[in-house]
Amino acid sequence: MRLVLLAQSHAVLLYQTPQELPAGLHNEFQHWCLRAAGIGSGPGAIDAHFATTTALLAAGRTEEAADALALLHYSFADSFDSFSSRQLAFGCLVAEVDGQPWTDRSEAGLQRLLALLSSLGLTEELVAAEVADVKKNWRRH
Repeated sequence: MRLVLLAQSHAVLLYQTPQELPAGLHNEFQHWCLRAAGIGSGPGAIDAHFATTTALLAAGRTEEAADALALLHYSFADSFDSFSSRQLAFGCLVAEVDGQPWTDRSEAGLQRLLALLSSLGLTEELVAAEVADVKKNWRRH
């Protein structure tokens, strides 16, 4: 585990390797990482899903186009959420905030956690770096 300091002397204890994550949390982290990789959110992801869907329709590949359309739908919906899938994956890595365990791993609980951490100085740069580091550790183990 690793202790990360945020603004105003707040501290977050993070899981750093697959072996540290509790079994259920391991699966939850993977879920959000896969969702971030496969669906994405924001204008770039939405444009990519539109392009894929129209190309598949033009090629007459309607079943695949239906799948691509579903991904487009989820990407569009995710773009309106307060937190991205990658940020929710980061939430799974949080063991403690200021010495207090965080145990609510529901989507709403992760969103509350991220809102709290954002108010304490959490940045997207830190989120991206920590999720990337744990994913690298995944490949090594």
